[in-house]
Amino acid sequence: MLKAVRAIYKDGKLVFANEDTIPKDGTEVIVTFLKYPDGGISKKDAIAALRGRGKGERLVERLLQSRKEG
Repeated sequence: MLKAVRAIYKDGKLVFANEDTIPKDGTEVIVTFLKYPDGGISKKDAIAALRGRGKGERLVERLLQSRKEG
């Protein structure tokens, strides 16, 4: 099952906002992050940068399937 959670990278560790979402030992994870250019990035620019990134991955179908299983 594919699951997405939020975490902050701080002092070389991932800090999860909700302790119930911390992966168990041995869980394979994928980390995706934005590298901010000097001066930061606006919310509008972040959305534009991510638009179309999941194209061809059938994400809607995967979401609906995970909802059926859960």
